[in-house]
Amino acid sequence: MTLREATPTELAAWDDLVWANPGGPDLYQLDSYARFKAPAWRARRLVHEHEGLPPVHALYLVRRLPPFGELWYCPMGPRVPDADHARRCVEDLRTGEVGRPFLVVLEPSVPATGPQDRERLIASIPGMRSVPDLQQGQHTVVVDLRPSEEEILAGFRQRARRHLRKTAEAVVEHRTDAEAFAIMWDLFSHTMERAGVDFRSREYHQGIWRDYIDAGMGHFVLARPRPGGEVEAGAFVVHHRELGYYKDGGSLRTQDSNGLQYRVQWEAMRWCRERGVTDYDMYSTPPSWLADDPGHKAHPLVQFKTAFAPIVDHVGTMQLVLRPRVVRAWDLVGMPVHRRLAERTPAGMFF
Repeated sequence: MTLREATPTELAAWDDLVWANPGGPDLYQLDSYARFKAPAWRARRLVHEHEGLPPVHALYLVRRLPPFGELWYCPMGPRVPDADHARRCVEDLRTGEVGRPFLVVLEPSVPATGPQDRERLIASIPGMRSVPDLQQGQHTVVVDLRPSEEEILAGFRQRARRHLRKTAEAVVEHRTDAEAFAIMWDLFSHTMERAGVDFRSREYHQGIWRDYIDAGMGHFVLARPRPGGEVEAGAFVVHHRELGYYKDGGSLRTQDSNGLQYRVQWEAMRWCRERGVTDYDMYSTPPSWLADDPGHKAHPLVQFKTAFAPIVDHVGTMQLVLRPRVVRAWDLVGMPVHRRLAERTPAGMFF
């Protein structure tokens, strides 16, 4: 087994190599995401190689945290298809061939059928510990856009089709202008406040939207219930090659807006499908085994998102402890202090 730096040739073709990973691609492993997180996080593009298995090209974000050392984070990765391949990648990190962080945060793309899959993987790796998920896409709904529109619609649940019929007169706009930023922020922030969900600052969210738009990967989908009406629902959608993501959304709570978010999502899917997207990720649900738990923070969106497709689960976020005494000090003192300092600037936000 080997863990090495990507060669200049691999660096030049990084996104293509990520797309060919055995566990499939993810936008958080691309060069664009590394640019978004700079300069607070330094990108390292590493290659896991194991005999008889395809190589895994993994983006690791590195943050130096004096006096503790380096913390590494592999967002939504490494992209491997099963637990055995994930364990091999973890063993690569122990060798210290390309560095010795005190802690590595991992999000392997290993499917899960229940909490036992996560528990077994963590228990099988010395030094691995469970932590709350960082990226919301660990449990999600993915809509297959390869069939015809009629076939896709037929696969939706009845409530989705009912709301789409109800909102047939809606006017949907695909936009990236300055006014769209303001409209989307009002919809998003009011929705989060209404749901009692914590969210980051306007500067942070609009900065993310701007980054994706400037990279040619994002746009707003805004809907009016009828011609001449006000915008009452919207979403920010990211797409790249055959992947589409519903990143953020919001709507007013009025009679006219009832069901309008279903129209927003359907028109976003149609827009993505016309541009070659085959998999539309609705981004963030509870685990399928907790879908009926009203106490889960993502429960308010379950009925909405599962009207389009079933939940897909992965094992989630975990941490590999490589220097136990340093990690104990980090947990007790370092993390609280560094988090407070980082939150003063959106670019420095942890994860």
